[in-house]
Amino acid sequence: MKRILGLLAIILFCPLLVTSSLAGDITVTDPWVREAPPGAKATAAYMTISNTSSRTVQLDSAASADFGMIEMHRTEMHDGMAHMKKQTGIRIEAGKNVQLKPGDFHLMLMQPHRSLKAGDQCALQLRFDNGESIAVQALVRKQ
Repeated sequence: MKRILGLLAIILFCPLLVTSSLAGDITVTDPWVREAPPGAKATAAYMTISNTSSRTVQLDSAASADFGMIEMHRTEMHDGMAHMKKQTGIRIEAGKNVQLKPGDFHLMLMQPHRSLKAGDQCALQLRFDNGESIAVQALVRKQ
């Protein structure tokens, strides 16, 4: 019986050990949101995401009380025209950084609940596939 309980404890707590070893290994720097023109239905958020862990992680989703919907996009060039392509996630390799920047990966912030002006703050919640969730305060600025 003790052997079964011991085995059960190992099975139940091993996932917690893996999660906690990755916790805090993701950092976000220089988060900002582009000020949108009056009446615009969308804008974008940019930042650098760093992964200091020994495993690849993926940004799975983002949320904000200031927007009804957030999607991950990447700008791609086709025949000299820029097109945004929706992403199911953004991978950050172990020990690497990914820049979300104009003309590349970004968070598309849609259905604004309020008008954001340069100098305002926008709270974002980033969720990763390792279970980590990071709260970010992004400064609204003009380009």
